[in-house]
Amino acid sequence: KEWEERQKARQTEMEAVSKALAILSGDDAHDLFTRTFNPAALVQEASRAHSARREQASKLLSAVARRLHNPRLANLAYKIKLDAFARVKKAIDDMVAQLLKEKEDEI
Repeated sequence: KEWEERQKARQTEMEAVSKALAILSGDDAHDLFTRTFNPAALVQEASRAHSARREQASKLLSAVARRLHNPRLANLAYKIKLDAFARVKKAIDDMVAQLLKEKEDEI
């Protein structure tokens, strides 16, 4: 039973990380990051939209972290909220790799 609970928690964790990654790397986010802006107003708008996406991903991971009492997810949510996009994606990729390794080790 404990093993099943850990498996379920890990699966939920992986789903949350995947959703956060989808939010940060979706078409809207890609468009936002790759557009060229000339007017200062558009730059500010892009910055607000980028911040909103990071906030959305951070809130999603924070909620799952609280539900699972998972400090790793809480840390990742904090990094998403504060860090640059590239560092966040690397942290997500590292966490997914670690979760997959843990899953293999348990089997």
